[in-house]
Amino acid sequence: MHSIVPITMALGVILFSVGIIAQTWLGFQRIDRIKLLGKEYQRWRFVLASVSSGVALIMLSVMLPKYIAYEPIQEQKSMQPALLSGNLKFELESILFSLNLNEDTILKAINRFQTEYQEASQRNDKSTMDLLVLEIAYRIRIELQKRDYTAQQIEREIEKITNVLKQPIKVENRK
Repeated sequence: MHSIVPITMALGVILFSVGIIAQTWLGFQRIDRIKLLGKEYQRWRFVLASVSSGVALIMLSVMLPKYIAYEPIQEQKSMQPALLSGNLKFELESILFSLNLNEDTILKAINRFQTEYQEASQRNDKSTMDLLVLEIAYRIRIELQKRDYTAQQIEREIEKITNVLKQPIKVENRK
């Protein structure tokens, strides 16, 4: 349901109720003129305007979904990154586990890398692909430096991870 539907329905009910309440209250007190915003109105005009406006808003809220297409915002989970094949995925997970890089930030960066790298490879955009490799290598380098790995170990592990990530990605049917 579109978010504007309950708002218009509530405004319609409020206006309709105000008209009915004004008619009954002012009818019992035998008041024929209403002073509102510096102007005088006859009671029947005020009641007619508020009740008809309320009914019109209620009808609008009922008809609105029929004429305005509403598509809710899709969650990020529906945009699953392209996954590596079974063996490559297992190899990547084992490398990350042995390096203790199983944190959400690295995993999200790798998922984003996979998605963007696949898009760039489909467009044959070599410069974007190289930049993505440099970015993921930098992120991994920073994390490994925090864990006091030597420079040679860091470069060796980065090479392993990027070689696995640069493998052709298996595109699956996503619905």
